[in-house]
Amino acid sequence: MYYKTSLLILVLNVFFLLFVIGGFFGAIWVPTRKKDYKRIDALMDLRPGTILYDLGSGSADLLFYLSKKYNIKCVGIEISPILYLYSKIKSLFYKNVEIKLGSFLWHDLKSADIIYVFLLPRIYDKLKNKIKNNTKENIKIILAVWPFENIKPSKISADNKNMNYYFYYKRDLP
Repeated sequence: MYYKTSLLILVLNVFFLLFVIGGFFGAIWVPTRKKDYKRIDALMDLRPGTILYDLGSGSADLLFYLSKKYNIKCVGIEISPILYLYSKIKSLFYKNVEIKLGSFLWHDLKSADIIYVFLLPRIYDKLKNKIKNNTKENIKIILAVWPFENIKPSKISADNKNMNYYFYYKRDLP
């Protein structure tokens, strides 16, 4: 009984850490739902040679899916050491997926053609600044759930019963 209780406490603490670490930096761990992958995929208009970055990639399941489907290079940046380790180990079986540890603010994004983001809006000012100063001119940005405030997206994948996804070009940002 003691071991079961200790194991339960350990598991609960690990999940708590997953949320706290990410939340501290602007993203709690809420994975992109698999049923939304096709909608996101349609917004991205992926082609051979595309380099996709997922900022706050979590378990990186979207990257594994898109990498396999399109044979494109995918890069995930994850700040939670536990989610990083999980996705890093899984990436060993996917030649086109690279997982990096840390905040997207610490990494170079200049090779990205598309950036996917499922972060809290409170980090958006830093995100916009990073995009303006550290990405290609024709980069595409897809935001999950929350759009940039006061910036009209080029496209929206809306679903009243599910999450919305907002598509921007760098030129859309003021």
